[in-house]
Amino acid sequence: MRETDYIFRGDTVEFMATLPVDCANLIIADPPYNIDKDFGVGSLFTDHDTWLHWSRRWLVEAKRILHPQGNIFVYALHHNACYLQCLLYEIGLVYRRQIVWFYENGWSKYKNGPACHYEPLFWFAKSASSTYHTMREPYKSKERLKHPIKKNGKVWIPNPDGRQVGDVWHIPTLAGRRFASERVAHPTQKPLKISHRLVQHFSNAGELVVVPFVGSGSECVAAKQLGRRFVGAEINPDFCSIAEQRIADAARSETEIAT
Repeated sequence: MRETDYIFRGDTVEFMATLPVDCANLIIADPPYNIDKDFGVGSLFTDHDTWLHWSRRWLVEAKRILHPQGNIFVYALHHNACYLQCLLYEIGLVYRRQIVWFYENGWSKYKNGPACHYEPLFWFAKSASSTYHTMREPYKSKERLKHPIKKNGKVWIPNPDGRQVGDVWHIPTLAGRRFASERVAHPTQKPLKISHRLVQHFSNAGELVVVPFVGSGSECVAAKQLGRRFVGAEINPDFCSIAEQRIADAARSETEIAT
């Protein structure tokens, strides 16, 4: 395998075919949803069947390169989530959990139905014991913790790091003025907060993160900042440049902090 910490400019299936078996400790994939979103490279799919066939191709390659204790996360949208989940089962991966990324600050184009405030994020692996480091967050009620709490006759002692994080993640999208400093020119940019969570809790320091669809580069930046290696692919040269600049900025910030 060639050097890490780089972005392949081209087709992701071609890119993953060059990677060795079992090399990826974590795969984070944010694939095209086949909903006519403009990614700057023209129409990617002629119809649903073409998209479905292509989805199977890249997922099969992803399974081949996934480490036996590794994890794969696949972003989806309610339009087509069921197809991707079925493919993940069909190729023989092990279901770990469906994460619900919930946000209230997004905007919705729906006029004849409820606004959409979530995206499903599928977590699969080759093993039910794949890498996972417990996530915790502050308890909601600090007043309640001032008094002894009994469970099954035993006094429950709260964890000093807080309660375990569940499978509904309340993380804002990058819409609005307060996220202007992070936002770049990409139509489906994922927040660094969610990328950090995936990298930090589902891989180990020094391991390899593979990003089949680099896009804005959030997952690559998170890997760089958290001491992981990364490789990724992106077909749009403008997005490649955006991601590479973000990665360079992250590396420069680390150097400045170190000195």
